[in-house]
Amino acid sequence: MRVIDQIANLILEDPFITATAIARRLGYAEEKTVYYWLHKSHYSGLTAFKKAVLQGQYRPPETHALEAPSARDRLPIVSRWTDDGQPVFDGETLVLPLGGPAELIWRYNGPPLLAIMPQDLLVLTRVDPHLKSPWLVVRRDQTVELRLAVTYGTHLIPVHPLTLERDNKCTPLYQILQLIRHY
Repeated sequence: MRVIDQIANLILEDPFITATAIARRLGYAEEKTVYYWLHKSHYSGLTAFKKAVLQGQYRPPETHALEAPSARDRLPIVSRWTDDGQPVFDGETLVLPLGGPAELIWRYNGPPLLAIMPQDLLVLTRVDPHLKSPWLVVRRDQTVELRLAVTYGTHLIPVHPLTLERDNKCTPLYQILQLIRHY
């Protein structure tokens, strides 16, 4: 796939993407490489190219025909949880090309737990004992917390990640599919 087509696809994923973010996603060290490709394709800059892509004047070749229809959907980011474990959204979304059962993303704001740090983005799906995910998002009393998931047959047993004790007082809500960390 041509670089200009890759840039167009990134713009279609996120119309507010910056040249720096495009360079990072394409593996370039500097954003001036993005401008090089835009200039080589006869565009005066990123704003002009975004306008062409978003208005349909430039259409990249279809590259996602084999992906599930929901593979490029925007997933809402959970800002907090209600007392009964329902997600609360503030309108922020993120595009992830997963093609899987992802439902939402949680910006974790709790204490560090093993490999999970505050501000990590946790891609979540409904609980499925057949899914090979070692982490659960659970409701305990009036808070939402993380637990390790131990599979026993078709049952998921929530285990506290620090004490490694079984937690029978929690209700599993979601499983973690992916962790995204920004440095």
